[in-house]
Formats: sequence, C-alpha cells, structure tokens
Amino acid sequence: MKSSASTPHDHLAQPNSPLAPSCRRPVHCLGARRFGRVPPISPSSLPRSRSMSCSRGMAVACVLALGLGLGTLDRAPMRQGGGNPDRDREAGDYPSDWFWAQRAFPRAAIPEDRYQQALEQTRMQRALATGQRRTGLVAEDATLTWTQAGPFNVGGRATALTSLPGGTVVYLGAADGGVFKSTNSGVNWTPVTDGFGPMSVGALAIDPSQPGVVYVGTGEANSSVDSYDGTGLYRSTDEGATWVYAGLREAARIARVAVDPHESNRVFVAAMGTQFTTGPDRGLYRTEDAGATWSKVLFVSDSVGVCDVAINPAHPETVFCATWERVRRATYRRAYGPGCGIWRSVDHGTHWTRLQSGLPAPSDNVGRIGLGIAASRPSTIYAQITSGASGGYTGLGMYRSLDGGDTWVRRDLSGFTGNFGGFGWYFGDLGVDPTNPERVFSLGVSLVLSTDGGVTFNGTGSVHADQHAIWIDPSNPSRVYLGDDGGFFSSLDGGSNWTKSVDLPITQFYDGAIDPSNPARLLGGSQDNGTVLTPGSSSWTPILGGDGFVCIVDPTNPNVLFAEYQYCSGGTGPWRSTSGGGGFFTPSGFNASDRYNWNSPIAMDPNNHQVLLAGSQRVYKSVDNGQNYAPISGDLSTNPPAQLVYGTLTTLAISPVSGSVYFAGTDDGRVWRSLDAGSIWTDISAGLPQRWVTRVAPDPHDANTVYVTLSGFTMDEHVGHVYVSASSGASWSSIAGDLPDVPVNDIVVDPDRPGTLYVGTDAGVYATQNGGSGWFPLGQGMPIQAIDGLTLHRASRTLVAATHGRSQWKLDLNQLPAAVSLSSPPPRLALSGPVPNPSGASVQLGLELSRASTVEVTAYDAAGRRVRALVAGSLGAGRHSIAWDGRDDRGGRVGPGVYFMRATASGASAVRRVVRTE
Repeated sequence: MKSSASTPHDHLAQPNSPLAPSCRRPVHCLGARRFGRVPPISPSSLPRSRSMSCSRGMAVACVLALGLGLGTLDRAPMRQGGGNPDRDREAGDYPSDWFWAQRAFPRAAIPEDRYQQALEQTRMQRALATGQRRTGLVAEDATLTWTQAGPFNVGGRATALTSLPGGTVVYLGAADGGVFKSTNSGVNWTPVTDGFGPMSVGALAIDPSQPGVVYVGTGEANSSVDSYDGTGLYRSTDEGATWVYAGLREAARIARVAVDPHESNRVFVAAMGTQFTTGPDRGLYRTEDAGATWSKVLFVSDSVGVCDVAINPAHPETVFCATWERVRRATYRRAYGPGCGIWRSVDHGTHWTRLQSGLPAPSDNVGRIGLGIAASRPSTIYAQITSGASGGYTGLGMYRSLDGGDTWVRRDLSGFTGNFGGFGWYFGDLGVDPTNPERVFSLGVSLVLSTDGGVTFNGTGSVHADQHAIWIDPSNPSRVYLGDDGGFFSSLDGGSNWTKSVDLPITQFYDGAIDPSNPARLLGGSQDNGTVLTPGSSSWTPILGGDGFVCIVDPTNPNVLFAEYQYCSGGTGPWRSTSGGGGFFTPSGFNASDRYNWNSPIAMDPNNHQVLLAGSQRVYKSVDNGQNYAPISGDLSTNPPAQLVYGTLTTLAISPVSGSVYFAGTDDGRVWRSLDAGSIWTDISAGLPQRWVTRVAPDPHDANTVYVTLSGFTMDEHVGHVYVSASSGASWSSIAGDLPDVPVNDIVVDPDRPGTLYVGTDAGVYATQNGGSGWFPLGQGMPIQAIDGLTLHRASRTLVAATHGRSQWKLDLNQLPAAVSLSSPPPRLALSGPVPNPSGASVQLGLELSRASTVEVTAYDAAGRRVRALVAGSLGAGRHSIAWDGRDDRGGRVGPGVYFMRATASGASAVRRVVRTE
C-alpha cells in the first residue's frame, strides 16, 4: 500500500482505544447532531489530544476513536464550506434533517395521512397475496419466508422502557422498531407490536394497579427525525399479547404516559405534536375512562408541547409536568424558549400553576426539562434542565424541591452541565432511587450518578453513548435497566457494572452489503452504531465508528472493504481497509470544502474492482482500488440554497454492460449520464418528477436501459416512485403500478430473471416479474418496515434487506416461483378516483386501458377479504367509469371503514383506496 496516499487507522477497530478519553465525540463540538450545518472536518477544526499532534488522518480518526460507542446523530446532509456554524445552527439558514428532507421534498411536508394509507394498502396486499398466485404475478407462499440475519448484539436506539417489580418482565420501545417484551430480565426479547407495521415508540407505562395493562405512546419525542410521527396511544390488557387503539392520533409524538396509581382509568399523556408543524394538538391530555375519551388539560401555545409528566405516588391528586417549546421548519429550528417550564396541579390535572420560585426565569436560555419524584419521600422532586442555544444546549442545572414544588434550589456543582454534548434537547430523562431520595441518575451522553442529592455527579460503568430511558427496581434498587442508542443494558449493582443485551434486533441501517465470495458474510452502515460486520455467525462486530452508510466488499479480495461515516467520512472520502475491517485508511484527492451528503454515494465498477466512484456535488473517481481519487465532473446539482435539498449527489452507478457508462443522481432531482467514463456528463432528468433521487440502477444486460427510484410522496401529482428508460435516459416511463405511495429507497434488477425487479420502500420489499406492470409484497415473516438497502448475492440467489429499525433480513430467492408467461406485454392500466372519497353513498372509479383486455375490478376490505366483484370481463381501450354502491356480493351494505378497489388486466394491476363513512 502506498503510504503517501493513505493514513492508517488500525486503532479504530478497538473501542477501548487509548485515544478515546481525549477525543471522545469531538464531532459534537462542531455543532453536529440534528441542528444546523457541520463544518469541514479538518485538523484545524477538530479538538486535539493533549498528548499528540493531529495529522490529517489522525484528526479524522479522533472522530471515530470510540468505534461502536460513538455514533453521532446529525440528521443532515452537510453543506460544507464558509458560514458560521454556530450561527447557522440556530438562525435557520440551513436545515438539518436528512430523513425528513428527502421525504418532504419539494413541498416541505410529509403527508402523514398518505403514509398511513400506504401502510393500510400494504397490509391489504399482504393479506391478499398470501397463498395465492395471480396472473402475471407471483404471490407469497409458505416457502418464501424472510429470516432475521441480525445483528442481535448491536442493538439500536431504545427510546422507552418499563418493568414490573423484580425486573423479570420488561418492555422496551425502539425508535423505529416497535415494542419488544422480555420475560427473563432482558436476556431474550420478542416483538409484540409487529401487526401495526412500522412503529416509532416514544413512551411506555404499566398500570401500577393492574400489571397486565400496558400502554405504548407512539412517535419518538427526542427531536430525532429519522422516524415518522406516531399514530397515538395503544393499550394492552393481556401483557402485550394484543393491543387496541386508545386514541390521541393527533398527539403525533408522545413523550410520556403516566397512570394514576390509585385510579387505573385515569391516565395522562404528554404530547409534543408533529415534528415540523405547530398547532393546537400539543399539550397534556387526561382520560378518566382508560382511553375511551380524552380531555386536553394543559395547553400553553401551539409551539409548546409537554415532554414529561409525573404523579405523586402518595398523593396522586398532585401531578407535575414539564413543557417544552420546540419549533422546527425546513429552514428554522429551535428547542428552547420561555414556554419551557414546570407546572403543578393539585386536583388530578384539572387546574395548573406554573412553578417559579427558585427555577430559571422564562427565557430563550431554558430548554428541555426532565422530572423525577422520590418515591420514598414524594415531597422531593428533581428537575433536570438543559439550556437553549445561547447556553450551548448544555446542562442548565439539576434543580431540587423538598416541599412538593413550592420552592426549588439548583444543586449541581460538578459532573452535570457538560454531560449533554451540545445537544441537550436529545435527553429528557432522569431516575431517582425509589428507596433513597439522595441518589439520582442523570441521563445525557453518559449516565452519571449523584449520591448527594444532585450536588456532585460521577460516571457509572461503561455503556453505549446517549441515554434515553431508565428504570430502577422498586423492590431492589441495585437492579437498574437502561435504554440508549446501543439498546438495552442491565445492572445488578446500582450501575457500577452493566450487561448489554445481545438479543435485540433493532439496528437502524442505512445500507448493507454482501461479500461476493461468501453470502453469509454481511456488512451494514447503521445509525448510532457505525459500520458492522458478521462473518456469518449471529454476532456482528463494529469495524468503523460514527454513523455508518454505504459499504462495499471487493469481489476479488474479501479483505478489502470500503466504508464511510457521515458526510463521506467528513470530506476525506470513502475509507478503505485491507484487513477485513481491522484497520482503515483514508484516501487522497477529496476537497473538504465540497458539499457532501449525510449519506454520500459510493460505487464500484462491477467488472473492474480498481474503479470506484464517490460523490460530493461532483463525482470523484479512483482507478487504483480506492487509494487515490480525482474529480471528473463539475457541480451536477442546481446548487440550490440549502433548505430542503443541499445540492449533493445521492447515488452513483456504473453499467455492468459497459464500464464507460456512468450514472449519477442528486438530492434536487437531477439524473446524469456519462458515456465516456466521466469526461462528459449529460443531464437526462427531463421527464422525471422533481424528487430526491434515491437510486440509479443500470440494467445488467442492456446498456440502454436504466431504472431510477425516488423518495417523497406523490401528493396530488400522481407521479410514481420507480421509472425506467430504454433509451439511456432520452425518455422515461413510470412503472410504479400498484406500489404504495411511499418513498422507494433502493432497487435491485434481477440479472437472471428478465422483468424481475425488487424494491425497498418505506412499507417493505416489493417485487415485480413483469417489468413493473404489477407489484406484490415479497415474502412473509418480515414485519412491514422501512427498507433502506437491498443487495442480491447472485450465485446463491440470496436477497438481503437492510431495514431502518429492525436490523437485516435475508430471503432465499431460489424459492420464488416462476412468473406466469404472458403472450404479450401487459397493457397500461391506470385508476383514478374514487369520488367522492370518503363517501357514504356510491363512488365512481375511473379506469383507463391502453388496449382491449380482460379486466377484473374487485373491492376488498382492509384485511384483504373480497367484498364485491365489480367487473369481470372484457373492456375496450380507453377510459371507463366503474361504480360501487357500497354493497357486498350478497347485496348487503358494508360497514364503515377502509376498503381497496383493485383492478387487474393481463398482468397489470392497480389499487385505489376508499373510505366508507356509513
């Protein structure tokens, strides 16, 4: 290896590197995480170790020195170069939300109702497909089943947890993975909410009087943006075996659920509302009938939600809550303000008084607040208060009241304020020992403990960074459970030593890879947990820190790996390992002042492992297996003002048919092609909708055919998410067919089955076997989940899906039945309407055919059961109107609810949703 071209970082495989203490999480010092811009990572901008100088490579290494324990959480692509990052972080010049931005582009909004409708359609299609075969399509059958590939031992962001005294039964909520239950103190876990589809969890609570009653509040409230809003509150009366909807869809993001210990029907819910809009749905809600009806009992303003609520266990008429002023827009965000405060009610939440004595005065320097009541002395209440932007989002103080909230005193002298890493809005929990009111845990970047009532805080045993949830056993306070960005940890000695769960598949992947020489050897880049690898066993190992993204295994040498952390490894390019991940080297040739996406693209020539592409706003190329790069294009974006998009490349590809044909896609909706290995680039975007381009995939057999997938939602434009060109981009056709209206994040073109495509969407994996005329949910066994990456191992016919919240899954495509042969290509089939919708009367559906065909139009309920056959026969080319009067095949009127009208015609299919109100 050329030492002049690369700098070694062999220590990165060692989480306990001696570099860790001095270089711990320096990215946060640069204004990373969810707010604002991140400046170029260079030796001058990185903190330096006192004991060593920082060369260019070593400075970047400092960012990742903790390996698995690092994991920053900025959700933004980076628009590098110039500006004042401290100002931009709060001034609103630039957004910071990669997940949200691509789905909201170009209208700066995610239509949550469209997303939920798409999930309903997916559930219907799965139910319809089970055990069936359709003309031109292949449905699931018993042999086509996804299996969990792990990781189980890596974990992911745990946002909520609760347990029963004794700690045997535990419930854990994941940021994007739903609720898991353990019946052996967190050793083994079982998902209990998979039937709902993707679930972001914000809160969990067990009824103290009825331990079989469990509540889950959906929608993560930590101001994270790599998840959708929640769908309200759910209640189980059988220890999580079954769940029923308990209302509060409008709450969107639920931060806490508290059940009155003396009156089970009385429940409080702290609602933060939708992430990117303000409105009247924020506040504190109360039910007196276990969720049958709700009243909003505290509302401050449409920009202020409630982030915590606590009930005095001895006098449950006394309730405390914390309000949080949080506003986010495409170009503005803040998590502080005069609306942040502590409130008390002494009449079960009917009337409220804001507490002031001794607390910080309302101002822009007050941020998120967490509350804790000492169960052994309920007059003692703690408040963990973080600062606003002017204070650097650090700890503003640990406050304590000894008189039930009448007066407060700031307690902390050491070990508290610096534990929030400049992103105090990300943390909102603390834990008070239920038997010792002087012993209190504070959750921040690290878990720190005070044994003197919040005066001094000291570190506890080693756990993953970024703490979100804690539970202390009231029957044995030495037993402590912790949820953080690395999953679940348990301690039996009060926090001195911790055991990590190794059976929790909730990793949030951005992408995955398969070793071409060994289909059991998998890799993936993940949120919070870096790039991880498994040789094929159940255990996965971290090989690169930060947040992981694209990774590649050299097909000629499995020891050569390529991986990256955020912003194309901080502007240094894709990192390269020649030891199977034991150490990484940075390449040369990248300009740190370029604009780099949070998830930057990398591509290898499938026929020449020496050639790699990587991207900023321009394309870089290596011809020596990733050791040196040089730019081969100009700015391929429109260089937009950084609001929803950032003017960066999001996908790169090299044709398997011709190594001189390159493709590139951008976040502002452009697709480019080069026919001469990158010398000249042509914009081939005409005919494509303006959406964030998630993938460009050249056909493996035809150099003129290329596929493009898009993020976002169609709104009212009726545009698709999958397009194909048979003319090298001269023209495009939508082949989205009856795919749900959700982002399509990846596509695989099957090289051995003509017309067969697989796509990873926000509603799972779909497949087509007729070039996109009709799609079906692929396989069974994997819950509906956002799929960020799909990879096919051709020799073994193994398809691997990298999910954002439920780790990785694999499917044996050898079991996929062959498609039914068609004598001619399917017709073009389109549905419009129905109108009116919703409706209590008849509805009209528009159907358009490109040629005369045998057509079936059938109404199904949400469970996929046939309700009414509306058309079964031949229809001519052109437009047709089809009516449904709301009756079933027997003439009976159907009940209110969601129904789907599905049309098929010689292999083509389309679906429309209708809501009946009576």
